[in-house]
Amino acid sequence: MNTKIKWLRDKITRMNMDGMIISNPVNVQYLLGLPSKVEGIILITRKENIYITDSRYIEYVNNIITIDDEVIVTNVMDVSQDDYENFFLFCENVGFEENHLTYNKYKEYMRKYKINNFVETDYIIEKQRMIKDEEEIQKIETACKITDECFNHILEFIKIGQTEKEIAMEIEQYFIKHGAEACFETIVASRNKFFYATCYSYAKEN
Repeated sequence: MNTKIKWLRDKITRMNMDGMIISNPVNVQYLLGLPSKVEGIILITRKENIYITDSRYIEYVNNIITIDDEVIVTNVMDVSQDDYENFFLFCENVGFEENHLTYNKYKEYMRKYKINNFVETDYIIEKQRMIKDEEEIQKIETACKITDECFNHILEFIKIGQTEKEIAMEIEQYFIKHGAEACFETIVASRNKFFYATCYSYAKEN
């Protein structure tokens, strides 16, 4: 089983919960190793781990999540109302991400999944994300290296008359060519003789 999913199942069991809904994209990305562009939610039920996404991502996700992960990938269009009501059947307490879920979404989930008791999970995934394993540390080190090299590249790339947008595009292209991607929109600002840029990245697996 996916080690992070296994950790989460053990954690919510100790917290007297029978399941959990994970809809925060950052937490979904952390648990399944999917890029942020992929949209979907994770259901941790009594017996199964289910990832619900739409047809745009099904093929891509199935190439990343293997049978060893023990995660069922489901097209949202194939999920009926009866399915939603049965996911947490006989579950007394189901956890939700109180720091992410809006009140409207909270009510929608209560109604859609027929949940008896929706309980806060006290940032359990966010707290675990702070603890980096060896693979994550290696990715951080790689991202820092690529970012440093990108900055040196940009210093040589800049010419008089270039726009901030052109420089930002060059930064993003550099990341893509070197196996990384920007984790948020690249910002470039210049004033007189000084140049400032935020060019953070995270390394992707090849």
